[in-house]
Amino acid sequence: MRNFIPFAIAASMLVSAGAASAQTADPHAGHGSMAMAAPASDGVQTSPADGSMSSTAPTAFTITFPHAMTLKSLTLATDGGRPTAVPVQAAAGTRATVSLPALGKGNHVLAWSAQGADGHVMNGSTRFMVH
Repeated sequence: MRNFIPFAIAASMLVSAGAASAQTADPHAGHGSMAMAAPASDGVQTSPADGSMSSTAPTAFTITFPHAMTLKSLTLATDGGRPTAVPVQAAAGTRATVSLPALGKGNHVLAWSAQGADGHVMNGSTRFMVH
């Protein structure tokens, strides 16, 4: 038991050091592209991806569902401002693309709501930054 405690402390320090170096290795990792996000636990993917950063603003929002859904609403808020509705074309499918208004530099949040043919509702949001 005496040897276990120093080993556990040393192992914990190595894991912490590795995590810290991974976080500081490239502070700009992920900049420059609006790649698709890894699937969320509900299987939904978006572009721009949640948490993405880019020097160019996206011109469209694309959402991919694991099964047919109808995108019902999309709102956009910039830098904590009031959300404004973005017009969507309601059509059932596994993928929907919506044109976005011109976006400037700053932090943006797109909040969406979709409904399945059986009436179930899915909601989510995507946060991204243009710098």
